[in-house]
Amino acid sequence: MDGNRGKLYVNGRLRFMGDPYVAIQMMLRFSENHPDVKYMFRHQLAMREKPRFTKSEKKTTPVQK
Repeated sequence: MDGNRGKLYVNGRLRFMGDPYVAIQMMLRFSENHPDVKYMFRHQLAMREKPRFTKSEKKTTPVQK
């Protein structure tokens, strides 16, 4: 990660440059969720906001006109 850009190199070739979180996700996929990679980015992964609601909690009420 370089500032607000994430770079992912695979076999010495640039595969991705952009959003750091997307780069971390791609690195996890390329490493097949290796525990060492997860541990290396544990703080960034923990900081990511989790969904607040489940599908059952998102019930909307119809708007009355």
